[in-house]
Amino acid sequence: MFTTANARRLRSLLAGSVLLSVAGISAAHAATARIEEGDRTISKGELAEFKVSAPRETSSELSAWCEVSAGGAAKLTFDGEHYIPLSEPAVGDAVTLKPGETKRFELVGTVEKNKGDAYIGFVFTDIPQAMCFPGMECGGATGGAQSVKVSCGNR
Repeated sequence: MFTTANARRLRSLLAGSVLLSVAGISAAHAATARIEEGDRTISKGELAEFKVSAPRETSSELSAWCEVSAGGAAKLTFDGEHYIPLSEPAVGDAVTLKPGETKRFELVGTVEKNKGDAYIGFVFTDIPQAMCFPGMECGGATGGAQSVKVSCGNR
């Protein structure tokens, strides 16, 4: 026997099925980008590059992390191609490390439709100079890093 209560249950069941179907379709259409995981050790002037694999026909979402560390002071520049950040750092931002410091970045953003040339990286651009006032003897940067370690992975 088909009652009003059964009709309500059927409507609820059908509505739930439709919502789950729509959610499944949306999740299937949300393309995901992946960063090449690993560690790179670079010297001054070098780029620690991590390729980003993403669908070529559409934009996709990236959720990854990177850590930078050095035994001494270092200045790095965040770099990337086809990456639109929704979190810090932005492409071109400077990252300064104190001796022995490690910084972790949660990278959230969009990877544009591309030809397979998307990447994220850090360039070891400089060793910060010691602050010197006129008349002081300054021998250059003390505690400057010889190399910087960059590690990246997916979340």
